[in-house]
Amino acid sequence: MDLDDTLGLVLERLDSQATLIRAASTCKRWRSFIADPAFLRRFRSRHRHARAVVAGDYFMLSSPFRHLALGLEPPAGRTGALFVPSSPAIDAGRYSLDFLAGAGVERWTVVDSRGTLLLLHCTLPWHHPGDGFTPDLVVCEPHTQSCKRILPPPDTSVDNFMFWGSYLVDGDAADDVGDRISMSNFRVLCELSRRSDGVNVTAMFTGGATDSSSSWGEKKAAVDVAPPWPLLRLMGRAAGKWYFYFQSRKMIVFDGSTGEFSSSMLPPIVDWDLHIWHFKFYVTEGRDRKPRVFTVFDDTMKVLAMMDDDGGEWAPEKTVLLSEATRGLPGYKPSFFNQPLNILTRAPGFVILSTRTEDWWTFSIDLETMEAALAPAEEDLGAMAYPCELPWPPPFHACLDQ
Repeated sequence: MDLDDTLGLVLERLDSQATLIRAASTCKRWRSFIADPAFLRRFRSRHRHARAVVAGDYFMLSSPFRHLALGLEPPAGRTGALFVPSSPAIDAGRYSLDFLAGAGVERWTVVDSRGTLLLLHCTLPWHHPGDGFTPDLVVCEPHTQSCKRILPPPDTSVDNFMFWGSYLVDGDAADDVGDRISMSNFRVLCELSRRSDGVNVTAMFTGGATDSSSSWGEKKAAVDVAPPWPLLRLMGRAAGKWYFYFQSRKMIVFDGSTGEFSSSMLPPIVDWDLHIWHFKFYVTEGRDRKPRVFTVFDDTMKVLAMMDDDGGEWAPEKTVLLSEATRGLPGYKPSFFNQPLNILTRAPGFVILSTRTEDWWTFSIDLETMEAALAPAEEDLGAMAYPCELPWPPPFHACLDQ
């Protein structure tokens, strides 16, 4: 075994992408070795189950529809997407979405993310949430400032189909450096229902390197999802999966890595069916980027975690009495907890809530410690976080010749 073989065996066993980037800065020889596509494929294959390095999270700021639904006055001057880096070492400017305007993309909303990509809905001025129109879709990669506009699936006019949502899905196979999703290797699934009979329908777009290799597949009946889309209440997204509540403690789960649906069961700790449309339970991520279910009923918040990696069942993990956890925070009043609380933001590791009193009071709960902290109103980040990963292959910076 020569030195290159030995070096390869050592570097392939590094524990993460971040460690690999640091190793590449050691010397030019290591950088050249690591940047080789054959090595990157082996490294990616070996670490395919490892958690990716998240550059940060996008939040859609202050949707007026969300504030009006909560009985609140929509704030002025704060719209669009905000990128919150996961580390001070991440240059947030590289993840700005200002380039979209130059590409002719206006009136957009971030609706999903996967890998380094974002999925946007691009609507016309007369389109509104819930009107059934299928919007143009845009897939973009912020750090390369590239984007691809996707017209709606053929023959899906609003007269024949109702549009319910769209989601990013990994490509059919890994590309030449082992990446399963990129601007030349992605899929988008659209949820539709036929107006004539209400049957659930899905359409899958496959994105390739060229326009000729990018197209919509045939529409198919969603046989794995029996309940009509309108009866599924969105709970949130976590770890690359979307979660919807149906009934009888059953959740429908959409996996962005496979494009397939499955189910999961919640424990009988509350009457889930009674509260399905009260918006008091959601899914988000913990600081470990693993999925959590949390509930806010009366004055109590509960956090649930998966019992195993298969994701079949959930079990209670933590509980906190909110009136006690927030006692001592500036502006605290016991009367704040005499009526239901608003859930404003679900983000990795924390949740932001507010009172429904005249003097609107916001606070956050850390999902790991269950400790409370004051959250000024201007920190309302939007309802949900959309994580964006560091690119693959990683950006290797110049290093000293050693």
